[in-house]
Amino acid sequence: MSESNRFGLGPVTELDRKLAATEVEHALATGQYDGGEAARRLARVRLATTQAALRVAVAGRAEAVVPPVLEAAPKIAGALWAVVSLVHLVIWLFIGLIGGQWDPLWLLWVVLGGGVLVAGVWKARDWDRRMRISAGGAP
Repeated sequence: MSESNRFGLGPVTELDRKLAATEVEHALATGQYDGGEAARRLARVRLATTQAALRVAVAGRAEAVVPPVLEAAPKIAGALWAVVSLVHLVIWLFIGLIGGQWDPLWLLWVVLGGGVLVAGVWKARDWDRRMRISAGGAP
C-alpha cells in the first residue's frame, strides 16, 4: 500500500495493486496458495476499486481485514486532542493574563477529559486487535 494510503483511505492506485499482487505472488512462491487460488486472488486485485476490497483480495477473508478507520482513529483522536488542548491552554493563558482569573479546573476538564476519550479510542483498537488474534484473524 502506498504511503499516501497507509490508513486504507482513498482510491486504489496502480502502486497499491502492484504491491498487493506482489504479496499474492510471494504467497504462491512460498506455497501458501496453489496456482488456482493465486489466479483468483490476482483477478480480485485487478478488479479492486476500494482499499477494503484490495485487502480482502490479499487476506482472503473479509473478517480478517482490519477496518482502516479503526487503525487510523487513535492517531487522529490523539492529534485532535493535542490541538484542542493547546488552543484551550492559549485561551486560558489569555484569560489569566488579561482578566486576572486563573481557573485551573477549566483547563483540567478539557485536557483530562479529552485524554480519557483518546485513551478509550486506543483501548478500543487494542481490544479489537486482541479479539482478531484470538479468533485467528489478522493482527
